[in-house]
Amino acid sequence: MTMSKGFTLDLDPEAAGLLAGTLLAGDSCAVQVRHGKSGTLLLCALPGERGQGMRLHLRMPDAATD
Repeated sequence: MTMSKGFTLDLDPEAAGLLAGTLLAGDSCAVQVRHGKSGTLLLCALPGERGQGMRLHLRMPDAATD
């Protein structure tokens, strides 16, 4: 048996409410989430293709350039 690896994202109450409302309405939104030591990520919710469900994208911040 193989062990699956979990991926936990932490949302503050405001971001969680916005994401929940967006998913129910089928709209688009982007909220900041925290992932352990990785820091802040951007979770984007978009309507699915041809109105079918939703798509979620997890975006990592661009690396800082000097």
